[in-house]
Amino acid sequence: MVSERVCELFRHGLQVAEIEIDTPLLDYGLDSVRSAELVIDLERAFGIEISDEEASTLHTARVVIDCVSAKIGQAAVRRAGVGA
Repeated sequence: MVSERVCELFRHGLQVAEIEIDTPLLDYGLDSVRSAELVIDLERAFGIEISDEEASTLHTARVVIDCVSAKIGQAAVRRAGVGA
């Protein structure tokens, strides 16, 4: 499940026991370097690409989960040839 994997990545990357999905990630000590690393981790884990512009909007785990889920859905549509 996307939400579980995202939270797992963020718990590990931010070295915290739990992630509340609506708590700002900055409250967990997220800085620009760690943010870039976590975006790369997300891209690798889910086989997606997140632009710098998109990454700048990812302020909570809920927003990250929504973004990743949408990108997975878009990729599935492209693979199926829908909308081509």
